[in-house]
Amino acid sequence: MPSLDLIDVEAKIALTSLRQSYATLLDSSDSVAGHVAERIRLWQLASAAELKAEFPFALYEQQLSNWKIRIQSPSVSNAELATAVANYVALCCAAKLPDNQSFWRRELAAATAPETVRKRRQTDSTVSARLLRDEWQKALDKARPEWELERISMLRRQFMEELEAFLKLLKQLHQQLEMLGLDPGIFLDLSKGNLSAQEIERFKRWATYLANDSGVRSLCDLLGKLRQLELSERIERAQVRYTQDIELPDINSREEIIGIRLGRDIEHVLPSELALMADPETSILFDLKYVESRLMCFDMQGIQRVQQHHQKEELRSVEEAAKQGPMVICVDTSGSMNGMPETVAKAVALFIAGKARQQKRACYLINFSTGIETLDLGDDFGMEALIKFLGMSFHGGTDAIPALDHALGVMQNETYERADLLMISDFIMASLPGQLFQQIKQQRTRGNRFYSLVVGDCFMTQRLTSLFDHEWVYDPHSSKIHELIGFEQKISISAKNG
Repeated sequence: MPSLDLIDVEAKIALTSLRQSYATLLDSSDSVAGHVAERIRLWQLASAAELKAEFPFALYEQQLSNWKIRIQSPSVSNAELATAVANYVALCCAAKLPDNQSFWRRELAAATAPETVRKRRQTDSTVSARLLRDEWQKALDKARPEWELERISMLRRQFMEELEAFLKLLKQLHQQLEMLGLDPGIFLDLSKGNLSAQEIERFKRWATYLANDSGVRSLCDLLGKLRQLELSERIERAQVRYTQDIELPDINSREEIIGIRLGRDIEHVLPSELALMADPETSILFDLKYVESRLMCFDMQGIQRVQQHHQKEELRSVEEAAKQGPMVICVDTSGSMNGMPETVAKAVALFIAGKARQQKRACYLINFSTGIETLDLGDDFGMEALIKFLGMSFHGGTDAIPALDHALGVMQNETYERADLLMISDFIMASLPGQLFQQIKQQRTRGNRFYSLVVGDCFMTQRLTSLFDHEWVYDPHSSKIHELIGFEQKISISAKNG
């Protein structure tokens, strides 16, 4: 069908335009490129269905089909001819085409003339009916492609506006992730579920907070260096050469299809137009279109590929990744964390989880208030699951015991042996039982480490000083960080000196 040809051409134009506007984003992420290709494929199917369902001249097309069947039988009455002419004129009026009403009025007048004249025209009645059929078909053949071309162009514009808004959001997020030192390929992996525009907007809000708040960014850098003394790191300065392929339009060649135009270039005519020559009755329409230069032809343009060579200097760090253990992150989403503290907590959790994935470290998230929700970010997790998980909030009371109990249970798993635990909370909570302290102390002997991030302007009380190896206190209002290191060591030293 002609509509399918037009949709395919518009899809190619859309894909070419997106590749030019978002080349960096699409080249750097196979999943985003695949997502775009799938969105275009679904648009093609939806557009074809919409063209079929909303064709405005379907009634006249059915009337023509009925008329073709009727004139195969003899004795077409004057009333039937008059009705058919009225339907044809209505089609021409709706499609804004010339209807030649004066000619058809003369034909109808002759059909209702006195008997002696009417007898002389009986042999011409079949000719009039067939002529009406041919003119009717020509009008439909002209109205359909013009409507389809206009409709498909409108559908493509709407689709491109929606898709470009989505890609623009991804592009901004891509740049922010690079600024934060995170791998965009991990966060923008759309192969494991599709992120909605709302989820990406939420993701962007957290990333923007990380990028714009220097205190949170410094905090993330600090937390990203957990167990830094156990890592062997080497920084290398290397000259990296890379080649960039650039596509430039070439007006001297015709290689790529860039659109549809009206003309008379036979070698570029659409197959649907050439099909008109297969039938003697429709070949007249082809000749007419050819004379008027109104044949739908492919608009062609060549593409010249030019290679540009670049060289840049990069600093590369090499770490012994085997010594970096898995992560267990507990995020407080209780009512006392509502607002900026919760935003900070989730932005930091997002950063740490992304770093863990980037470093191929197992990561386990626990979202807690009075109850808990968990998410195991294994090797095959998708960012859709992470963002939806971080989007949950309880806004109830605070009870860290279930979260810590569950975290200690996770550490018994072989995957999370020697895991680092990071608890992010305002620590406005009840006392912890002594049994929990003993369990944490026992886990330390097995190589586990416990860290806390207090989000607020208060410090932890003395009853929690032996719970964590390191504590960071972050005030979201002033963006200041206080670091309290090794409580137990300091207490022990003070006791010995005393």
